[in-house]
Amino acid sequence: MRRVKIAEFRNRVSSYISRAEGGETITILRRNREVATLRPSQRNRVGGKTLLGCLKGTARASRDIDRARIPESDWFEGD
Repeated sequence: MRRVKIAEFRNRVSSYISRAEGGETITILRRNREVATLRPSQRNRVGGKTLLGCLKGTARASRDIDRARIPESDWFEGD
């Protein structure tokens, strides 16, 4: 947990939001008193990972993905 004065937080807010996205908790101080806490959102996490990229490495192409599944002669059938 990181503790920062409100002036520092205001000057570097995007940096601290990025830290919170990475899992860090930020406590904001005014006159050395805690006034707010910025925590990572649990809604955007699955099994300890962020939703963005949480399925990385889980998909596998089982066939040649460059070939069409149906013959070219059938592409415009019914048009």
